[in-house]
Amino acid sequence: MKVRIKLIPKRRASRRSPEEARRFASHVSTALLIAGVLVGLVMVANRWARKEELRSIRIVGRTILDSAEIMRYAAIGPHTVLEQLDLDSVEHRVLKHPFIERASAYRGENGTLVMEIAERLPVAVMIVNGSPVYLDSMGVMLPYRFSSTGFDLPLLAGIERNVPAGIERNVPRDTAAAAPARGPAAGPARVAAGPAAAVVPDSARAHEALGVLATIKRYDEGLYRQISEVHREPSGEYTLVMSDGAVPVLAGTPAEIVPRLKKLDRFMTTVLAARGAEQAEQIDLRWKGEVVVRWRRGSAQL
Repeated sequence: MKVRIKLIPKRRASRRSPEEARRFASHVSTALLIAGVLVGLVMVANRWARKEELRSIRIVGRTILDSAEIMRYAAIGPHTVLEQLDLDSVEHRVLKHPFIERASAYRGENGTLVMEIAERLPVAVMIVNGSPVYLDSMGVMLPYRFSSTGFDLPLLAGIERNVPAGIERNVPRDTAAAAPARGPAAGPARVAAGPAAAVVPDSARAHEALGVLATIKRYDEGLYRQISEVHREPSGEYTLVMSDGAVPVLAGTPAEIVPRLKKLDRFMTTVLAARGAEQAEQIDLRWKGEVVVRWRRGSAQL
């Protein structure tokens, strides 16, 4: 019986000299030392970050709101440790401000808290239960208030609906005094609520009226600035009230207004500018190819 014997070769002797071995050991020791120092620095930095106080707050996206007002809603106390700050709670508190649509908070460098916000910008005013409120482009009601920016906005009327009494508590309020609306639109015209009813914006009508405003603004910013009021009539047609002389302009339905804007603009910059807006009692754009004007002293058809 044959027995196979596996021969294991002898391990080759290291060819490193004693000097090379010492250098290799020195390099390994140095690397271990550097790694230990880095680990120590990271641990110290983490401990320091957990104790670092909030040094500053940077607000990004603010245009109409005051920084101090935003900070009141954020409710961040003094000597707050930045690492221990609950960012979700800060965002939730800031979003309670009626003029803030979106908010995001995150930690920046050098003890800075960064808050990015998106504001709701008022585009119109309406009267609700005898008090003015702002509307943004989506029809969301906002408190009517003073602003350092200064709003010059048209009044929307005829877009409200009556609801049972008690709903008015949902209308946003603000303790700040109200700023005047554009032109003669400060009064509660066309809006009245009985003791057993309240008035709130009708969503569909509000979006339609805001669309009319947006259309006029896209057509001509200057013409848009000359409109102080926009009335939606029960028939669905619109009356534009000009800020100069409070002249009502019968403009028709939303689909009919766009092709008539050029006619209105040309009439205002030529005939009305020469004769004087105070002489016009009413302007009617609903006639094909012409503008019908009722002057305060007689009538004229152009």
